[in-house]
Amino acid sequence: MNKPIYTAIVVVITIIATLAVQDIWQHFHQADPQANRHVQTPLSPPDTAAAQQAARDFFTAMQNSDWDAVAKFWPEGPGVNKKFDDIFTSQIKDLVSGLEIVSIGTPYREPGNGWTMIPYEVQFKGGGSQKNNLRMQKQPDGHWIWGGGF
Repeated sequence: MNKPIYTAIVVVITIIATLAVQDIWQHFHQADPQANRHVQTPLSPPDTAAAQQAARDFFTAMQNSDWDAVAKFWPEGPGVNKKFDDIFTSQIKDLVSGLEIVSIGTPYREPGNGWTMIPYEVQFKGGGSQKNNLRMQKQPDGHWIWGGGF
């Protein structure tokens, strides 16, 4: 056998062996479920109650198709690229109008993040449900703004 063919065979065998070892390692090595998990910082009881009420007000406004009340949660100022009507189109309004609040969980914060995460579950009038974390932030004046998660 000449040297180039021998080298090619060794390279192919090495690649196959490396891939096989990786597969075997991943099969027997359990991933740490905490590795990608963010630390959740609980809120004080008054902040917890305020965050839950803000989420309830946000969802109740949608439930009642009170789009002026929903718009009050829209962030304003520099850096806000989208307008309320860009997100809450008539199609979205039809979808979320009449939703039912199933649950609002215990809010928390993640380190280095000024947003309050509020677990929730809602049921849509047309069927289907959604579970997620509503991202809201309390402004210095006490006003809550919506930042995503719905």
